[in-house]
Amino acid sequence: MKYFLSILISISFTFTFVSAHGYLAQLTINGKAYSGNVPGAQATPSVIRQVSDISPVKGASNPDLNCGLSAQFAADVADANPGDALAFDWRGGDNQNWPHNTGPMLTYMTSCGSSSCTTYNSSSSKWFKIQQVARVSSGGPWAQAAVMEGFPANVTLPSTLAPGNYLIRHEILGLQGAVSVGGAEFYPACSQIKVGGSQTGGPTEDELVLLPGAYSDTDPGIYDPNVYDPSASYTFPGPPIAAFAGGDASGTSVSGDASESASASTPTATSGSSGSSGSSSSSNPQSVCKLQRRTTTSLVSDAVLIYPLHLPRMV
Repeated sequence: MKYFLSILISISFTFTFVSAHGYLAQLTINGKAYSGNVPGAQATPSVIRQVSDISPVKGASNPDLNCGLSAQFAADVADANPGDALAFDWRGGDNQNWPHNTGPMLTYMTSCGSSSCTTYNSSSSKWFKIQQVARVSSGGPWAQAAVMEGFPANVTLPSTLAPGNYLIRHEILGLQGAVSVGGAEFYPACSQIKVGGSQTGGPTEDELVLLPGAYSDTDPGIYDPNVYDPSASYTFPGPPIAAFAGGDASGTSVSGDASESASASTPTATSGSSGSSGSSSSSNPQSVCKLQRRTTTSLVSDAVLIYPLHLPRMV
């Protein structure tokens, strides 16, 4: 039986039922949606910086960790205000649902200075963190699992954020391969916004980091041998959430600790939270692969192929 299943799983590699990777397809700010460009396609005006491919950034020192693979300036800028609700709609290839469900999501911002972000080179910019979320409850799924089900990742801009031109960088960290050093997959995406209002909040100098520069491939939240242990705590990579955004000094979340910025208790609320557990649902690495049953008559008449929803990238 095991041999038969191995053959069927091997056959499933031949047919691309789902894409193994993805990109930020849409940003919504207080109900107004801004579409992104499909990676590698002819670009149209957008507030989301287009990346060249749906593949992840590999390696914590990779320059593409900044805004994604060969990210290009975007032509437009979205208006926003302190306290605005943001929704990040991540998609797999061919506009399918996001294919991953293991790992945290983190949100950073950086100032573009007095000029519009449309021509701002962020490669040496200093970033501050405004949100991070891992698990939604003790022993429960990662918040990323709701994105896999087609829900957006929800983030709230800090209510005291000073006006100005900003890049907002939303990042999904795929930890399905994080039991090995270098196995983590980084999916950063940068959007260009202009914040209005008259608030004065901002980060302190010691809360600012470079990207790349803030992470190491051996950081506990990037290399995580316990990622499939639901009882293990999770340590977020990078700096703590900036104090003005509601952060604290700790980057560690107790298993299942919901998080401090916002609730993530419902499928739609993969939201602006800072602390939840950083482990998966089983000690067996294969548990991250949800099994689906689909019938096919392409090669095996009336056969049922059982294949993993997430397949690791083959290089």
